[in-house]
Order: sequence, then structure tokens, then C-alpha cells
Amino acid sequence: MATDDTRAPIIETLRQRVADGGDWYRAILAASSQWPLESEAIDGEDFTYLLDGEALDLMRLCERLCLTVADLVPEDELAALLANDRPPFEVSRDEIKELIGADRYRAYLSFLYGVLVEEMVVLAVLEELRKKRRVSGRTQYDAELDEAYNYVYGSTRADLMAAFKKERGLPRRRTLGLANMKAFTYWLFKLRLRSSDKSRVASDTKRALTLLHRHMGMRGARGF
Repeated sequence: MATDDTRAPIIETLRQRVADGGDWYRAILAASSQWPLESEAIDGEDFTYLLDGEALDLMRLCERLCLTVADLVPEDELAALLANDRPPFEVSRDEIKELIGADRYRAYLSFLYGVLVEEMVVLAVLEELRKKRRVSGRTQYDAELDEAYNYVYGSTRADLMAAFKKERGLPRRRTLGLANMKAFTYWLFKLRLRSSDKSRVASDTKRALTLLHRHMGMRGARGF
């Protein structure tokens, strides 16, 4: 298990690099390549970085490292990153891969597709169902969210959530926190890969990517 002693040199190097006038965002990405923990609690807040040992929540790890240099970074730039996922400048996919390392970059892509894109899958299918009903003139009622969940995963959201909680040994009646909600989404992603044929997986993912890019506007989807 990693201790404060294993984290301290990473934080010290990060702070020194930023204090010396280095690019703070690239310094944080470089530091993330060495971070030894998959999760930790800080002042009662859960920071989970790796889902199922394979999907890296790079943004959450960057949030954690930002705590260590908050006094050295322009407040507006820090707020833009943490509140809106807007770094002070764009970093290419190749450079992200170079800064965090090939293995962590693959884990980062697993998170992007398994969580960020997967969140859009149901919404994209729901949008498509509603569009088909408008075209067919069936405007007296709208498509429900559970119809999209049934289409994508073969069950309602409530039943899927219950199955996830049972599998993970989580209390049935307790609301999931942020980390477990991301884990649930990643669980749904793997369920979809197992239960759908490849052509449908590709089609649903393509629709989700289109919707995600639209939501992100001119920023695009970094990492894709």
C-alpha cells in the first residue's frame, strides 16, 4: 500500500516544477503518471482514480493533484479546469499519452469510452426513439428513459442498479456516491459489450460519440 512517503516526492517535484515557472497543467499530467494509489480519502471526500483496476479517471486524479498546487496556480485557470474541464490550453492526444505513459493512456481511453461515452449511449438511443415517434406521427406520448435502457441493456435502470449493487455488495437502499455511479456506468458498458452484437455496439457507440461531441461544442472530445 502506498503511504504519504511514496506520495511526498511526487508532490514535491510537482510543486517545484510549477513554482519554477513550469507549465502547471503539463506538470500535473506528468505527476499523474507516477501516482501510486487507485483511490484515497481526503478530508472525508472519496477520490477514486481507477475503476475495476482498468479505467483511469484522469480528471479526478488531476483534481487531486490540483489540491497540492492550488496556491501556485492562477485561480481562474484552476476553476476553469475543475469546474468546466477546460485546461489552460489544448494538449494533443499524443502528448497526453507521452506525459502519462502508454499504459495509463490506455486506461484513460477505457474510462472515456466506458464512462463518458457510455453516459451518452442511453441519451442517444432515447433521442432516436423520440425522433422515430415524431416522424411516425405518434406524438400523443413520448419515449421514456426506461425504454432506452431496455433497448440498450435489456432491463430497466432500477433493475440494473439493483443487480449492480448486489454484485458489488452495496446496500440496496443507499444512494450511490459519485465514484460508485461512475463504476455503475462502467459496469453497464461492459454489460453492453457482452450482451450485444458487434455491429449494434458500434452503431450505439457512434450515436453516443456524435451526441457527446455536440454537447461539448467546439471544444471537441479530447482523447478520442
